[in-house]
Amino acid sequence: MKRTFARLLPGVLTAALPLLLFAHSTGPPIKRTGAAVDGGLNCTACHNTFAPANSDARGRVIIQAKPYAPGVKQIMHVRLEHPDAMRWGFELTARLAGDETKKAGVFSTSPDVQVRCDDGSDYGYAAPCASGQAELAMHTLQSTHPGTSGANTWDIEWTPPPSEVGEIVFYAAGNAANNSNSPSGDRIYTTNLRVSTCQLTARPSVARVLNGASFDAGGSPNAMVSVFGSNFLPAGQARSAGLADFDVADFPTELACLAVEIGGKRAPITFLNDSQINVQVPVDASGPVSVQVIANPDRPNEIRGGTGTLTLTRSSPGFFLFGTTKNIAALTVVEGAPVYIASPLLIPGARPAKPGEIVSLYGTGFGPNSRNLAAGKVTGQAMELQDPVSVTIGGLILSDADVLYAGLSPGSITGLYQINVRVPSVQDGDTAVTVTTTLNGAKTQAGAFIPVKR
Repeated sequence: MKRTFARLLPGVLTAALPLLLFAHSTGPPIKRTGAAVDGGLNCTACHNTFAPANSDARGRVIIQAKPYAPGVKQIMHVRLEHPDAMRWGFELTARLAGDETKKAGVFSTSPDVQVRCDDGSDYGYAAPCASGQAELAMHTLQSTHPGTSGANTWDIEWTPPPSEVGEIVFYAAGNAANNSNSPSGDRIYTTNLRVSTCQLTARPSVARVLNGASFDAGGSPNAMVSVFGSNFLPAGQARSAGLADFDVADFPTELACLAVEIGGKRAPITFLNDSQINVQVPVDASGPVSVQVIANPDRPNEIRGGTGTLTLTRSSPGFFLFGTTKNIAALTVVEGAPVYIASPLLIPGARPAKPGEIVSLYGTGFGPNSRNLAAGKVTGQAMELQDPVSVTIGGLILSDADVLYAGLSPGSITGLYQINVRVPSVQDGDTAVTVTTTLNGAKTQAGAFIPVKR
């Protein structure tokens, strides 16, 4: 994530000494990341229009870093977001979690990132830093990107300590500025992230790989699949991919010190626990491909598990379901708000669909999209399927006019598909009106339904 802070000039400001945001060669004062060990300071002392930090929920600053391998460089990211901001700044520090007075590793300078050393002065001095002095990575003037709206990301090269030092904590502050060359109207955000080394010791084992929605055999390019096996994580542990895990804007290919290779290529991961990993197929292939789970990937203690097999076809459609039922994950929109299509006993606030209502059905494995957007990406807009799809509800085949959209689900990972249909006038089915989609000769799972009631 990239954005810059203004240098905050000490003392009284006069007409003869204007405050020019971001213009000072050293950037902002050091030790303004919100770290308690540095006094908990951030930039709201001057940029105080929306103080305290994080008071405007429309924005945020995010740190993205992987578990570290001692002495091995990695590219981490700081991302700053706000819909109204037009200029950007950040400051970042890395400390030992066991003693936050001590720095953890070394940051590298680049055209977008400068590094300042803590010598006790307000602005420090330019790296390289003396032994033991804390380091602060921050924006450069060029990486403030004046006039750029929405968000900014800085790529930061960080080298961890040469030996394992336990957990490391990063602190960051971000200035989502309005580009007015004054401290007013800017929004300050702070966050922190803890990372550790990867120390998994068990060899993972793959038992089977199934469609991630239907749990039927087989998959297709870009489909979500579930890898089942053992020794993925210690018993009882689970992890879902969060924003801090993203590779800038893409879903991670490593999560909780695990990676999955399908056809020899790293797969984007959305969830994992000790016996299941949900991933997206990253290869455009057909026929059987190997599936392998890797513990501590790309580290000296890497452990590669045995391989499983997944057979890929052009499409492998399956509906996601609510819980352990056969109720399709579906919703409608009422006065701008989503309403789930299910029994209210299953989901509070849910209800059956009504004939004539537009309902969105969610699944995976519906084949290539119109733009061939790759695995792990987030869909920014509607992207229709390349292949025609047929939808049957309650035994009635819907006309083309009643299948309003079939494609990727906007705002979601590219493995999530959405079928928007108009519910036909079928017999009341408080319990179940079956739904089937067919494309390229492949059908969604038998028995999947939505409740319908007049």
